[in-house]
Amino acid sequence: MARQLRAVVVTLAVRVPVNATGSLADGATRVVERIDAVSHLEDVEVRGVQPGLNDTVVELHVRADLTFDDEGADDALVRRELEGGVGVRRVDEVETVDAERTPVAEVG
Repeated sequence: MARQLRAVVVTLAVRVPVNATGSLADGATRVVERIDAVSHLEDVEVRGVQPGLNDTVVELHVRADLTFDDEGADDALVRRELEGGVGVRRVDEVETVDAERTPVAEVG
């Protein structure tokens, strides 16, 4: 079965534990990188921070490439895959973009 690459720009909010190593941006990026379908990220921009008792919610705007076995992958499938990631609070926007850009940062 052929794998389909889907490039998106997404705005989402993720939970970063208080004791996470590195910066909040690093911790938030790691949350997104751990999602199985995510193959790499670039252009990560922190849009907001909401501190809490045990974690901090970080809103990110990021370009991500995701891979799927399903050739019919659409924005709704991308949204469901991202929302299912551990630590993801919400996915606000998903927009498909040109997948031909060279990746800046490889995940994994």
